[in-house]
Amino acid sequence: MITLALICFTSAGASCAERLKARLDERYQLEGFVSSKFVGETNLQQYHGTLAQWTEEWFPKADCLIFVGACGIAVRAIAPFVRDKFADPAVVVIDERANFCISLMSGHVGGANDLTKTFAQLLDAQPVITTATDINSRFAVDVFAKRNDLWIASRNLAKEISAAVLAGNPVSFHSEFPRSGTMPRELTLQSDGQDLGIDVSFFNPAQEDILWLAPKKLVLGIGCRKGTPYQTIEDFIIPTLREHRLAIESVSAVASIDLKAEESGLLEFCAAHHLPFFTYSAQELKQATGDFSPSAFVQSVTGVDNVCERSAVLHSGGKLLLSKQKGNGVTLAVAANPETITLQF
Repeated sequence: MITLALICFTSAGASCAERLKARLDERYQLEGFVSSKFVGETNLQQYHGTLAQWTEEWFPKADCLIFVGACGIAVRAIAPFVRDKFADPAVVVIDERANFCISLMSGHVGGANDLTKTFAQLLDAQPVITTATDINSRFAVDVFAKRNDLWIASRNLAKEISAAVLAGNPVSFHSEFPRSGTMPRELTLQSDGQDLGIDVSFFNPAQEDILWLAPKKLVLGIGCRKGTPYQTIEDFIIPTLREHRLAIESVSAVASIDLKAEESGLLEFCAAHHLPFFTYSAQELKQATGDFSPSAFVQSVTGVDNVCERSAVLHSGGKLLLSKQKGNGVTLAVAANPETITLQF
């Protein structure tokens, strides 16, 4: 569900906000507020703090901030909190008469452009979008990455590719996954003689001028000795992934045996990387199919011959990309299911 936080300041603005709220479907959750200085009748909540306080509260919590009013108000409100387009929420401004919906910030990665079009359609307003790739109808690598849930490994290369696209220079494209839709004319499957390219893969191509886009589909299977501290787990997992050309940023979940469900070091690791943690019984792990590395010791302790590989495969529903690695009392395996990935153009 997409969380929207809206604030307005006048009766006309409140009317516009209520109309938008009534027309949004179940994909959206809108928290609507009117300024404490508002005078009139409305079903929206009254916010008794300052606009700066409202913005500070909702900027890190909402997927999109909506200001019903002047652009200048929105700009001044968000200015202290803006970091970069890969972290900031979408910001949309709607004038109080709903003549225009304006994508103010985070148009691509944050989704403000698409939200602006949606709001404009619901309010019968004119969408205002100013990002260069959109107004020139060109391929936008950050939009493509967001649509397909891909991690962008290099922001600088992403900017260079956008500049090349706008300049009319070809960009090579390679993917180990199938594609759906028409590939943009700015991309070519031929890489000869081209300076820039895109590679969609679980593994880092480690080539200069090739932008790595990694599907966020990896599952880490982790085992550890009882009481292994978070830092030991962190110091083993991250370098091991990097050594094997994988990225923690493309991990979607961590899995293990149910004996580790309350293992504090593992729980802290998952919390630090904002990853859900799933556990399975020994009997469930035995149902995983594949060629695993058996251990008599692990069998004697847990009741199953392998924890990390089996849990990664079982949760992903796929296959091993990295077989068991071990060090400092920690074991790691990585699995994913490439059959769940079809790139959408």
